[in-house]
Amino acid sequence: MLVQTLAAYADSYLADDLAAIAFEEKPVRYLVELDDAGRFCGIRERVRQETRRVGKKEKSVEVVETLRVPRSPVNRNSGVHPLLGCDALPYLFGPRLGVWTAEGKGDKEGRNHAGFVELIQVVAEQTGDAALAACAAFYADPAAVERAAAEVAALKPPPGALASLSVRPARLDSDDPGGPVVGRPVVRRYWTAHYERASGERHAKGGEGMCLISGESGPLAVTHDLIKGAGNLGGQAGVALMSFDKAAFRSYGWEKNANSPVSPGRASAYVLALNDLLRPGAHRRGMSPSVSLHTRSDYGGMAFLYWTREPTDVLPIQILQEPDPDNVKRLMDTPHRPSQMPHGLAGRGNEFYLLAVSGNGGRLVVRDWYPESLEQVTDNVRQWFSDLAMADVFKGGERARPPSIYALLSAVSPPGREPNDKANAAISLAFMRRALHGLPFGHSVLAAALNRLRREQGKARLAADRVALVRLCVNDIAKTKKGGPIMAECLDNDQNDAAYLCGQLLAEYEALQYQALGEVNVTVGDRYYAMASTRPLLAFKRLEDLSRAHLKRLRSDKKAAGIALQQRITALVKRIGESACGNFPAALSLEEQGRFVIGYHHQKADNARKAKEAKAAKEAAKAADAAAESAVPTDAKN
Repeated sequence: MLVQTLAAYADSYLADDLAAIAFEEKPVRYLVELDDAGRFCGIRERVRQETRRVGKKEKSVEVVETLRVPRSPVNRNSGVHPLLGCDALPYLFGPRLGVWTAEGKGDKEGRNHAGFVELIQVVAEQTGDAALAACAAFYADPAAVERAAAEVAALKPPPGALASLSVRPARLDSDDPGGPVVGRPVVRRYWTAHYERASGERHAKGGEGMCLISGESGPLAVTHDLIKGAGNLGGQAGVALMSFDKAAFRSYGWEKNANSPVSPGRASAYVLALNDLLRPGAHRRGMSPSVSLHTRSDYGGMAFLYWTREPTDVLPIQILQEPDPDNVKRLMDTPHRPSQMPHGLAGRGNEFYLLAVSGNGGRLVVRDWYPESLEQVTDNVRQWFSDLAMADVFKGGERARPPSIYALLSAVSPPGREPNDKANAAISLAFMRRALHGLPFGHSVLAAALNRLRREQGKARLAADRVALVRLCVNDIAKTKKGGPIMAECLDNDQNDAAYLCGQLLAEYEALQYQALGEVNVTVGDRYYAMASTRPLLAFKRLEDLSRAHLKRLRSDKKAAGIALQQRITALVKRIGESACGNFPAALSLEEQGRFVIGYHHQKADNARKAKEAKAAKEAAKAADAAAESAVPTDAKN
């Protein structure tokens, strides 16, 4: 069950946060610095720059440092519910029209500010804490508050920015270190008691019953806390996974979350887990103390969240996203020796979890949920890279570098669209399911790959990752149907499929044109690729006519090359006729179009391999002649 696994994640990875549920980690952009008498000293902005990979590029991004701040025990949409010592700017400074206050919100933000100041004063009196007394003194001076507000406003704060009050110690050698007031023990004790009291009152309305997560009987949560981090996934700033806020969602007269009863503690656990998993950047501890892992990747307008039951230093999805050739090679070479896999990836007995989510208004939508043994997922990833192996035209026919998920999604995305565009939602899910679940691709991914490939020209059409994806799709469909030829990663001279041979033939016609004319602006491949890959009979009748002129020119300029190419073309035409009942196929099915693309690429890669070998042989012979000549005595030369 999903929520049970999420609660277990909180128990395992977030035990300290769960024990201190009255507080949460949040980015706090500003510190309002005061001295021990409450005099305003200045605003300190808590921002740093980090380099992060965004798609194929590294980008400098702004990161706001975090603090453990009070968590609200109630929904703050109605009423006045300030937090102690740290909150949004309207709470600390009151309304400021045109900066952080929208038209018509002034009265509400004025009440929120008054509540924030009153809470500071009440807690300062009750606890006698010197730092809180300094904060109360600051708010007793309206001019100082105005100076602080003006200084923050000059920094042009983004919407939703948080600020915390901070008090400097009276002396450098003081026992009181000073700093943000939210970190003071007295503030933590007060807010923890306040949170437990307010939460208890709220959940008392939910009655008692059996918790669906723990299976224990006791108080039930009336509502669950909101989940943050889905704002760029189509959701609001705060969304709910389990919510029954409309009568149409309820049954048998049960109110709100009594329709899906969960205890307050377990509700806090699964929400805490989701908030942590949705955090960007590397923040989750690994098996080694020095290792931090990402738990979120966004593709197709969705967030893919991933973790393991027991900590590990690497996750299978990391290799999919950044496939280092050495790691992939070790993964491929050690299928039965888990200890030799990259960073102990296999983790016998461990579990891997993948959760795909998006937002829809105020709700978090589960798009996919996949629990599986880490060992099986590792096997699936190994098979993924094996099925994607492809000869590279630009490396002389050698095996291409393993492609990343991002590169493959780019190969099927409409021109101008990024892989994270929500238009790629279905294909993104299909990619993750194929790579991690081992679920085969269908015709939709193949169609998208072929459509994009036909739009490309020149070198872009020969990109190995594009053709590797076509090969993967074609073989998946052939295995699912239990029929049709299986495509290899490089040229297969025993393959007699007509579509595959037609692809080879187009590559040879292109080689013939190059030998006859050299570099040209538009090759026969550029001109006839789309037609030849769908209507070979029409395309190759025209190509046959063009080839006569090229062959005629070669007979006078490069006779040996002309004869060799004519023999290869004649042999391919004969094999196509034998395979296709005496003529070129009139039309190719989707799978046959895929095999055409692979045949074209294989022949181009094989020609590149032969050219590389011939060049190497020529250079070796030239070097041998030079060495032999240098070995002849000078007298003999004379």
